[in-house]
Amino acid sequence: MLKHTLSKTDYIQFLNCPEELWISKNRKELLPPFPIDAQHKVEQGKLVDKLAKEWLTQEPIIADQKIKLPSVVFQKRATKDAFVAIADIVIFHTEKECTLLEVKASTHIKDEHYHDIAFQQMVFEAAGYQVRNTFIVHLNKEFRTKDRLDLNEFFVAEEVTTEVQDLLTETEKNANLALGFIHKSELPKGINLKCSNKKKCLYLQHYSQPLPTYSIFDIRRIHISKLEALVAQGIYSVQDIPSDFDLSEKQRIQVDIAQQNKAIIEKEKIAEVLESLRYPLYFLDYETFSYVVPPQKGFQPYDQMVFQYSLHVIEEPNAPLKHYEYLLKTKTESVEYLLADLQKNIHPTEGTVIVWNEKFEKPRNEEMAALFPQYKSFLTSVNDRVYDLMEIFWDGLYQHPTFKGSASIKKVLPVLCPELTYQDLDIQNGMAAVIKWHHMTDSRLLPEEAEKTFQDLLKYCHLDTLAMVRIWEELSKI
Repeated sequence: MLKHTLSKTDYIQFLNCPEELWISKNRKELLPPFPIDAQHKVEQGKLVDKLAKEWLTQEPIIADQKIKLPSVVFQKRATKDAFVAIADIVIFHTEKECTLLEVKASTHIKDEHYHDIAFQQMVFEAAGYQVRNTFIVHLNKEFRTKDRLDLNEFFVAEEVTTEVQDLLTETEKNANLALGFIHKSELPKGINLKCSNKKKCLYLQHYSQPLPTYSIFDIRRIHISKLEALVAQGIYSVQDIPSDFDLSEKQRIQVDIAQQNKAIIEKEKIAEVLESLRYPLYFLDYETFSYVVPPQKGFQPYDQMVFQYSLHVIEEPNAPLKHYEYLLKTKTESVEYLLADLQKNIHPTEGTVIVWNEKFEKPRNEEMAALFPQYKSFLTSVNDRVYDLMEIFWDGLYQHPTFKGSASIKKVLPVLCPELTYQDLDIQNGMAAVIKWHHMTDSRLLPEEAEKTFQDLLKYCHLDTLAMVRIWEELSKI
């Protein structure tokens, strides 16, 4: 008898990373604690499953057929030998003929969803069922929240029968490979170059030679073919890359900086950029909440709803630094209140608005302008005056060996402003901030803990904008 079974979750993990699947089956003691962001994702998936059950009680029409609840089975289990499939929804037409529906907490079908339901069909048919057709139920990306949640508008059932049928032969082959793989007595030593998670990969941590602190995988936007060429020569450290190895111009500069342990600072170009900024200077940062069912009207699934801002202001050269902030205390407190407060603290037409990664902040302003037209002129003006401070580092005007090719503020800050650190905060990253706010506003925390979380969120967002101020000051000294 085989030691392990293979579920659809196992199968998808095998397609993504066979080695980590093996570890999860054979060396569970190596598995890290379940991270808070993964828990949050699971929570949203469970909510979608619950809503899908409610949706089916309304007898929706799927493929021109009205679904009668007595014919529906939730979480139906099918097994064949070591293969196990638990289908989200099975609609029975006869005792053995059925339709499979897989519920996904996403607004579109992903490639792995086809493989997921193909595995289920394979197991159900092997167990003696006849699968008539298959559907993936996902969220309607055009849906916007109203006073009540209309589940017929919220869900979309998309037939994938043909696509799944085309995958069945490949699925059977891969499923048997996966089953054999998890029953190996040991993993080989080596590196899976296709792995996208090399910095946290359990396989690399425990079954491969230790990666150098600054490895070839840190090189910005390096193609897998170049990684393969380096590994073929036994090169894993940036320090060992030959001077004649083919790299892009920016990659070569990054490697040279690391090998020479020397920073590159384009002083004149940095000065030119800073001189283009106009007072008052506004250092702005948002924190946003993204959820499967938006808590406020007008938002779509997974929209980034701004729930907090921090703003540091320097009105003129040598003026004292001022700070403003706003944090929604409940999920029902309208984002409009936050906007009204922000508008009071930024001049409607004058000054430069400084952010870190405008690709995040500017779309939020566009979305809020669409939802609250009375603020459109203000938010459009803000976007027109945005300068992204990250560009100095992303464009290579200031490069340092410890950045490792990154322009993240958490890489830049320790170099330019070592006295400032996120390590002293109870909330140290944006994802933790989002989930803490979610829990605080869901009444999951005791009053004392909720108040502490409120203060922790203010401190975290405050540091985000203060960090920009201090980095700007250090650059200005250059």
